[in-house]
Amino acid sequence: MPGIIDPETINVMAIPGIWSPVQWELTEEERINELEAQTVAGLLWSVDIPEAILRLLLQEAEITRIFEPPENYDPEIQGEWNPEITANGFRNPIELVKVERETNYLYLEYKLGDSAYWYIEIEPEKVTIARF
Repeated sequence: MPGIIDPETINVMAIPGIWSPVQWELTEEERINELEAQTVAGLLWSVDIPEAILRLLLQEAEITRIFEPPENYDPEIQGEWNPEITANGFRNPIELVKVERETNYLYLEYKLGDSAYWYIEIEPEKVTIARF
């Protein structure tokens, strides 16, 4: 039903977001423009919706180049890590630490960096996002 949030079907996983840009031949200027245009959007697309919302609200979408798989990287889900491919990740980690799912209800806790904790509570007609 449009306008209703279904907490039972929101995908939530405790794996880090990664993304690889275009890999064909580009001039240096084209490559830089392509990276700038695609990286943040691609990374936000790669993470779960609640994490993307939290990152956008907190302006925590700064990226960094990564050369090794980040902590909690799951090759079964995300594919084997290939060091030959350019990959980027978020500079500031957000860790999913708790998930509670019931009928018409989803509760998530995220840890940002070393100390900040946020929760997201999703019901069919209400979303609560708060720091605790």
